[in-house]
Amino acid sequence: MNHFKPDITQMVSPFLLLYIVHATQIGEGILSFERHIARIAGYDAWISIILTGVLTTFVVVIIWRIVGEEQADFMTIHQFIFGNLFGKLLTFIFSLYLFAISMTVLVSYIEIIQIWFFPDMSIYFFMFILVMLILYISLGGFRIVVGFAFFSVFVTGFLAIFKYKAFTDGHFNNLLPVFNTPPKDIILAMEPMSFSLLGIELILIYAPFIHRFQSGLKWAVSSNIFTTIVYFFSAIAIFMYYNEQHIQFISWPTLQLWKVINFPIIERFEYVGISLHMIAIIATSCLYFWASMQCFHRITTFTFRKISIFCALIGISSIFFIHNFLIIEKITLTLSRVGMVLLFGYIPLLYVCHKIASGVKKKHANK
Repeated sequence: MNHFKPDITQMVSPFLLLYIVHATQIGEGILSFERHIARIAGYDAWISIILTGVLTTFVVVIIWRIVGEEQADFMTIHQFIFGNLFGKLLTFIFSLYLFAISMTVLVSYIEIIQIWFFPDMSIYFFMFILVMLILYISLGGFRIVVGFAFFSVFVTGFLAIFKYKAFTDGHFNNLLPVFNTPPKDIILAMEPMSFSLLGIELILIYAPFIHRFQSGLKWAVSSNIFTTIVYFFSAIAIFMYYNEQHIQFISWPTLQLWKVINFPIIERFEYVGISLHMIAIIATSCLYFWASMQCFHRITTFTFRKISIFCALIGISSIFFIHNFLIIEKITLTLSRVGMVLLFGYIPLLYVCHKIASGVKKKHANK
């Protein structure tokens, strides 16, 4: 295989995977995922969170096996297994998927801004500002993107503290009886939950940018487990604070919880929370955007800068075709299904195909 080798000045330390993976997984979904999983599995949905966390951890290990000692990225592996033309086609489809997630995260956040802050605000102008910011960070290189992701983890960690209100004022009896949901519903609830834990597939893109990649497995696994724990305790907090019928009518349970928090100098804490959460939104969207542009750049003759500017203009233009935010819900649902197939279907299949292709080519090489 012809491996892509970035310059050492573009690489980052493997321990930063702890922050990169977590920043990719904590986006807009942390504000609303409880409603989606509770609608399917009720308040036993916390089991779905654990199951999804366990399965995604196995996927991380599989990704390390696929990448191997050579630190081959997604594009190289595709072309090694499926050939130049079909391999590039698969990479192109994957790039579109990453780009769609990047823009969906932004549009979902703009919906929150418009409803909670400025009902009459022009969403086109705000989309333009956010996309330009993401473009600016991405053009700075992978290290700049990682630096922003590193900072975002501390912001989301700070905001997580303020779910204490649910534990102090909530009712543990809301969680009882346990195991009252059919196993089928618990498994089905893994679909929306898998959307929240997406992000580990990006490792296949930025693997060459991780110095001593093989030593980073423990950090990536730790990050995925940490994210699962964050989602688990977030769900428990919300489930304790709202009853099972009430939560179905709340679009963003975390924001509603923040509304009851007030301090002598801060009357509406949710305004602070939404504003600070923009850092996490930008970090998540930026990582997906950079990964998408890296794929496009690798399979075309265009420079990273040109393809990034072109796709940024497409991203800004996309807001003109979304006149109803119900469309965002449908897009998110579709992406969660695609993501679940990608994580638990395509990546394991890719591992099997990679092993077969490697064995066959090694056998022919020895003849």
